Amino acid sequence: LFFLIFFLIGVFIFPDYGISIDEDNTRMIGFLSLEHIFNIFLPEHVTKINKITSVDGSAIGIGVITSGVIFDLPMAFLELIFKIDDSRQYYLLRHFFNFFIFFVSVFFFFQLIKKRYNSWSLSILGTTFLLISPRIFANSFYNNKDLIFMSLFIIGLYTSINFLQKKDIKTAIIFAIVSSMMINLRILGLILPLLIFLIYTINILYDGNIKKKIIKPLILFLILTPFLIILFRPYLWANPIAHFLYTLKSLTDHDLNIYNYYLGQHISTKYPPWHYSLVWILISTPLFYIMLFLIGFIFIVQRTIKRWIKSENTNSYLNLLRKNKELQDIIFLSTFFIPILVSIYFGSISYDGWRHLYFIYPSFLLIAVLGLHLIKIFLLKRKNSLLYILSIILIIPTMFWMYKNHPFQYVYFNLLAGKNFNEKFEMDYFGVSNKSLLEYIIEKDDKKARIYNLSTTDLNLSKKILKKEIREKIDIVDNINSADYITNNYRDWNGIFEPTKFMIPNNFKIFYEIKVDGISINTIYKKQ
Repeated sequence: LFFLIFFLIGVFIFPDYGISIDEDNTRMIGFLSLEHIFNIFLPEHVTKINKITSVDGSAIGIGVITSGVIFDLPMAFLELIFKIDDSRQYYLLRHFFNFFIFFVSVFFFFQLIKKRYNSWSLSILGTTFLLISPRIFANSFYNNKDLIFMSLFIIGLYTSINFLQKKDIKTAIIFAIVSSMMINLRILGLILPLLIFLIYTINILYDGNIKKKIIKPLILFLILTPFLIILFRPYLWANPIAHFLYTLKSLTDHDLNIYNYYLGQHISTKYPPWHYSLVWILISTPLFYIMLFLIGFIFIVQRTIKRWIKSENTNSYLNLLRKNKELQDIIFLSTFFIPILVSIYFGSISYDGWRHLYFIYPSFLLIAVLGLHLIKIFLLKRKNSLLYILSIILIIPTMFWMYKNHPFQYVYFNLLAGKNFNEKFEMDYFGVSNKSLLEYIIEKDDKKARIYNLSTTDLNLSKKILKKEIREKIDIVDNINSADYITNNYRDWNGIFEPTKFMIPNNFKIFYEIKVDGISINTIYKKQ
């Protein structure tokens, strides 16, 4: 019932969200990859794809090599097979599957908690934490990079623990498939299989009695994973090693010269401060979850230190990696902190909040669930009903906030961000709310409208998800003097205008505002 309700809600509301930056680029990357496959296997049909790639394909450049296509390639294939040629329909198709993959991962998240605590009720509550995470929930409908990667990472966590527990051929194959899909999408997907390989190897060495039936699954995994990585990314076929190394190098590649608005000033994505992601996590995650995480984190660290202190020999600490539940906690903690440390050490490009690290959020919540479990044991003496009632009471305000601010949940800030968060942080950096503004203009002024965009998000992209009859009434102009309306979502990746200092011509007055917590995240100005 829980999952049915969630699925029906998603199906009902997924058309409400607009298009995010780069959705046109990722769509085109899918078609370029499909074109590459057709050139090899079906050259007689390649002209069908050429009609699509000839329009925008040349603008993608080297991104087609560094970008994973595990989502975009199947979407391009579906679009081609079903002959979907209307922009609204193919973007809605992508948004639906974006949500559907997240929905599947939520079920695996439920299974992860159930595997750790053997409690379906705690699993439902922990899964609710994931759903009542405003930014994650909203991004699950349109973010086909970060949220798809996060979804695959959740499935990866589940299959990795199965692999460690069972150590058989079947779990090795499944984990290899999921690992290769993660690595296909983001090179940071390497972190989980490398961690599991290390733990698996330590377990073999600690066992003392090496058995072939335990080693065979590991060898199969090590052979199958790189093969599948190449198989799932067509542009690796010609020169797999060189192209993969180039993708690895892209982790520290700072060619993209845009600016973030962070702590009240524009900072270059080339030089993000070490605390950038940590601050974003702290200000955009519900405080209740942060408190539970701290309890779980302190407990894991304290327990680990005690194990080391009580060790009678130098190798006994390895026994931590053999205790099933404690091992899961270590995996969750490692997959939360290691990516943060890697991104800080390599100075990885970070922009648009902390979306590049959304994949660590499930690990964060799994540690928070441990904190909740500890409260139940030590404070509430296993009074489950009281614990669940208190937890639901504490997440109801966030749930109501999500309902009230639908479909703009991606601009969620907690109390740590302060009241005037627009003066310190990016808001609608993806321009997703542009869809709602364009619809509002035509609804209120049902005639041809000339619209100028003051910020740097692309209105021509935003209008592609509108109904055809609305699209035909909208003309995006490059000259502000010829515009009837101006829109502004306060995003300037050139680093020139701060959100509160955009210059509006005197003959334009506010016509409509989309507000979150009293702050305008997107505004329409109408010529007087």
